[in-house]
Amino acid sequence: MLREALQKWRENYYVSKALVSVSRPVYKVAALFSTQIPRKIKNNGVTIILPNGRKLHFVRDLGIHMASSLYWHGLDGYEPATSRTLRFLFERVSIFVDVGANIGLYSLIAGLTNPKIHVMAFEPEPRLYKGLVENVKLNRLESQISTYQIALSNQTGKAEFYLPPTPGRDVESTGTIAIDSWQKRKEHTTLQVDTLRFDEFQFARPERIELMKIDVEDTEASVLCGMSKTILRDKPIIVCEILPRPHKNQQTLNIIRDLAYTPYWITSEGYIRVTDFDFPRKSHQDFLLSPRSGPAIADDLTSVI
Repeated sequence: MLREALQKWRENYYVSKALVSVSRPVYKVAALFSTQIPRKIKNNGVTIILPNGRKLHFVRDLGIHMASSLYWHGLDGYEPATSRTLRFLFERVSIFVDVGANIGLYSLIAGLTNPKIHVMAFEPEPRLYKGLVENVKLNRLESQISTYQIALSNQTGKAEFYLPPTPGRDVESTGTIAIDSWQKRKEHTTLQVDTLRFDEFQFARPERIELMKIDVEDTEASVLCGMSKTILRDKPIIVCEILPRPHKNQQTLNIIRDLAYTPYWITSEGYIRVTDFDFPRKSHQDFLLSPRSGPAIADDLTSVI
């Protein structure tokens, strides 16, 4: 009875007007703080609880922006549409190749999501690779995740790696071996890294690659070319970052067509089939590359996002 009385009282015209006039300024201030605090306050070294109850730990001083986004907003705080897509697929595959693994976010989620999955994680930048290895150990995933300090490419050997500076404590994650990149044209540090043609590494092995994630700052075409035999044999689903570029990503598009794959733009509204990558977009830089034939990992992805 008391609850019903209070309900009627707060819905009274005059009472509701008074309550709104008092609470609206408080609401605006609270809303401002709720958006500004996650932007301004960074959490260095965090632990995230996954939907299955397992804990994802990050080492200190690396991936601070990424880890903070996850801390404040949960798993959907960083690349939400891509994250949901990969998490859906992690539960359905046994082999995952993480190309440009950074400090290992998706490798770690894969291992913690599916105890039977095996991950091959490739990251050439020395400090990021060190963080990747430490994160694997911190999360006790050494038996599931194999790490390689190598840049995948269309040839095996050495390459110059162009690394932009970063103003903060974190490590810059936009380094690349692309020789015509903006990273090379602007201020940068040059490193020597090992490169590997993935077909030389994997093609003679019996296990079938089912899922790949590629994030390599404008060397997608070289990576795909260097693993083309494996892709044609195994027909994995590929999630690939492809940014708008002056060259319009034509070489990448040609390789995808030659491999008989169809590209879909991953957005928060769903998957949109595209015929090219040369269109403006402020967000959602990742694409789902799906084989036109081969064994199905998932019958329907449309309900994921």
